[in-house]
Amino acid sequence: MIRLDVWLTLPDGARLHAGELAFGDADAHGRYASAFRYVPAYLADPRAFALDPAALPLGGQEFQSTQLNPPLFALEDALPDLWGRRLLVLHHGLARGQQSEPYLLRALGGAGLGALAFALPGTQPGMLDPAADGVALAALADAAARLEAGDAVDASSRILLVAGSSPGGARPKALVRDADGHWIAKFASRCDDCDMVGLEATSLTLARHAGLVVPDFKLATLPGSRHALLVRRFDRTPAGRLHMLSFRALLQASGYYVLGYADLIAALRRHGDVPETDVPQLFRQMVFNALLGNTDDHLKNVWLLRDTAGWRLSPAFDLLPDTGGLREHVLRFDLTPSPPTPVQLAALGRKWGVSGAAAICDDVRAALAGFTPVAADFGVPHPDIVRFATDIERRIRP
Repeated sequence: MIRLDVWLTLPDGARLHAGELAFGDADAHGRYASAFRYVPAYLADPRAFALDPAALPLGGQEFQSTQLNPPLFALEDALPDLWGRRLLVLHHGLARGQQSEPYLLRALGGAGLGALAFALPGTQPGMLDPAADGVALAALADAAARLEAGDAVDASSRILLVAGSSPGGARPKALVRDADGHWIAKFASRCDDCDMVGLEATSLTLARHAGLVVPDFKLATLPGSRHALLVRRFDRTPAGRLHMLSFRALLQASGYYVLGYADLIAALRRHGDVPETDVPQLFRQMVFNALLGNTDDHLKNVWLLRDTAGWRLSPAFDLLPDTGGLREHVLRFDLTPSPPTPVQLAALGRKWGVSGAAAICDDVRAALAGFTPVAADFGVPHPDIVRFATDIERRIRP
């Protein structure tokens, strides 16, 4: 059995012991029981809030599950996805039998994204900041390329193992800091068949032009005509952190889910504290995804943040055109995963009671019409520009 204390860092930097998490021993199939409960001191604290307003309401009850399945998805949110988990395993030398969630959380400690931290009972998680110095970008990119190629982990990889084991997603990335703050650095992958770094910078720029709230970002030039995209972390405050909750956790969507943007809007109206601004913003993000071709619009790419005023929609991130040629989106637009036309999108907005839906669609269309010059400014190769401009032009037609 593994027991862990769950800690929460508040926006002002205060750290609260929020709860206790326990895992049973795994059976022959690798399955194990799990349970979480808030501790009395946290429940009595006026600063306390539910880590998941839908699945983990404040109270003295015990929330039971297997692994970190519902209702414990809010805790699973703290773990990185494929790339980060791989580096977490390598960094801490976790054997095959120790690569499950209990051991990963114990190894992660307080180094993950968001405001949650994990420690052995009776101890506090360290205030470890795994970010690398921004001047190390080239070394980070080199180490990522070696690890992707299957090269052995050596001393030169150490900086990446520390700085890269917290972010989510499947692509190479790392946490870095410079004089301007804390960033997630995203690198090219050896599997790329197009300029993913330049295309993401282009997409974030177009999203901003379209009226979406996006994190600050910048493109850094590396030796060998390479680039890294630096996206500012939005879980940070000047003194502390913001708790992050994915819509996958909020909607308790496990396995192969069939959900749509209407489900997200309904959940945001139910649990968000500023739906009058966040619902139109989420609709704008849906329209942008549809017309850009961001088919990777899964539920862990949309988040809520918990600040001192309550739950609010996070900035939009992980925006890319349809690099996989999938056409169909993960999330459904009403009843279909195929992207509607701008006219159909506006009709959906009116159906869902989104104020100014037609104007939002016009804003996004106008912004995406500028894809070619923006992509050229970021140095995206001409064949890539032609490839994705053709798809975007088809999508933005009325």
